[in-house]
Amino acid sequence: MEKSAKSVFSTKLNEFVKTLNSYVATPDGQWTIKGFIDIYRRIYTISADTKIVSKLLEIHLFPRLIRKTRSK
Repeated sequence: MEKSAKSVFSTKLNEFVKTLNSYVATPDGQWTIKGFIDIYRRIYTISADTKIVSKLLEIHLFPRLIRKTRSK
């Protein structure tokens, strides 16, 4: 039985998503971005605020998503 296009897409998307972890974390699970530095060189750690985390993921992963869509 042939897989539906939706099933194939879902499988490929899940496989791709698994590869994204390596762009935001080290092999031992540490985030690759630890905080922010302002113009006065003060360092701020990242909070668990969902807006901050989602923006970091967007900035970090968006180029990979674009590359993936252009490669197919």
